[in-house]
Amino acid sequence: MMRWWLGVMLVATLAACPPPATGGGAASAGGTGTAAGGVTVSPDACGTINTSKVGRKIYSFLVASAELDRSTRELEGTVRDACRKMALDLGVSGEGDTKTVCMRAKAELDANLQISIKHETRLVTRTTPPVCRTDVSLTAGFAAECDARASADINVSCQGTCGGTCNGACDGQCAAGTSAQCNGQCNGTCRGRCSGQCQGYANVDASAECKASAEVRATTHTTCTPAKTEIVQQNVTVVDATKWNKAMAAINDGLPVLLTAGKKLELVGKAIVLWVQTGVQLARASGQFFNDLGEHALCAGAQVAAAVAAASNIQARIDVSVQVSASFSASAGAQ
Repeated sequence: MMRWWLGVMLVATLAACPPPATGGGAASAGGTGTAAGGVTVSPDACGTINTSKVGRKIYSFLVASAELDRSTRELEGTVRDACRKMALDLGVSGEGDTKTVCMRAKAELDANLQISIKHETRLVTRTTPPVCRTDVSLTAGFAAECDARASADINVSCQGTCGGTCNGACDGQCAAGTSAQCNGQCNGTCRGRCSGQCQGYANVDASAECKASAEVRATTHTTCTPAKTEIVQQNVTVVDATKWNKAMAAINDGLPVLLTAGKKLELVGKAIVLWVQTGVQLARASGQFFNDLGEHALCAGAQVAAAVAAASNIQARIDVSVQVSASFSASAGAQ
């Protein structure tokens, strides 16, 4: 991963042409995102480029990039808001960036728990984890649009639980048929075609560029049920009720949100590995790869460079959000 991130930053540094302004253009199918330095990633900034094989792949990558940038911003914002709520419960400042306010709230939570209870055994927070589902047909449609194929021809497997029907091998428990030839719900990894919903990671069988774009877009459209928490006092003696109540309010208000965001970010983090590789390859190939785009080539190349430049910011949002979720879970004794 470090080699890829270094490659990303090198390409971003070498990209000298900024993307054109997007004012007055049609609304982007994937929206817009802001990369490092305020550079905007807008799939429609260069006009209609998705009319050729190369153009469709580039356009799909840009749409996925804009959606990824927006989604990770929103998820980090959700984490920051949860930490601010916890800070308010604990009586400390909620000002600052995500890492600052979350670490301040965590430090106060730890301090309150240390003072308010006597650990004869332990404090346990029982959690019901979120369930994240990805629409398989929607995922197949993303890849089909990129590869100019019918959605029915795109194979999507599922690492987790294929909530619809798994037609093919199931590395796990199959509800109907056998593990070698499943024809029902697969609890494990569906290596055949999964239909319905995937409770886990949707793996797309398509060209590298279209696979990367489809899997990123699939994770940004994934929906998750809220996590739930239940605080259990296992032989714990409360010695400071005020601080104890503040700590419990903070855990109940913030931890479910953090666990839900963290679960979705796990899927996003897995998807961006191939997305980063694809962006670097597209940027490196701009000299010949973009020739098919004619007058749109320079603009498209700059848009790809902007997407690549956004990678470090996207990774940073994911890192801080996942770390916050894990650290609060540990403090609360989450199981």
